Amino acid sequence: MEERDLYAAGRNDTRAIGPLALIALFLATTAAQASGHLPGMPVPPRDFADYAACKAHLQELHRGDLATATDKPEEIRPGVTRQMLVETDGVVEAGPEQATYSSRVGAQIRSRDEERGYIQTNYSYKEKRFACKGRTLTGTDGGGGYYSPGYEKIETKASP
Repeated sequence: MEERDLYAAGRNDTRAIGPLALIALFLATTAAQASGHLPGMPVPPRDFADYAACKAHLQELHRGDLATATDKPEEIRPGVTRQMLVETDGVVEAGPEQATYSSRVGAQIRSRDEERGYIQTNYSYKEKRFACKGRTLTGTDGGGGYYSPGYEKIETKASP
């Protein structure tokens, strides 16, 4: 092969690698972000005696999620608080003998770092989505994720 053919072959290989390199770069930057989400796993369909029993099950899931919520942050160790937050619209009637329930239950952890002068906030959550169609319950459970940590400056009080 002549020198010019080697150069051309090498140049073509570089073009073929270019898109792969871009994909690798995209995946690397996506993976480097400090937040993420995993979808829930499908749950096997479950049959209840009737639609009313299926809907009652959704209402029980709703009550259970609401029971985990805390009104204010609770200290879990010195300088660290946790507050449980629940996001839901409750059980929603979607049509005749159809109801849905979805929720996101999250833990907000706040840590004070007096030495560095900031408060770090972390948030992770679990999700579920269920639906009753007639007496049959379907849905997903076990999904969830987390957000990148947030930081805020600790405000110092001015001296008189």
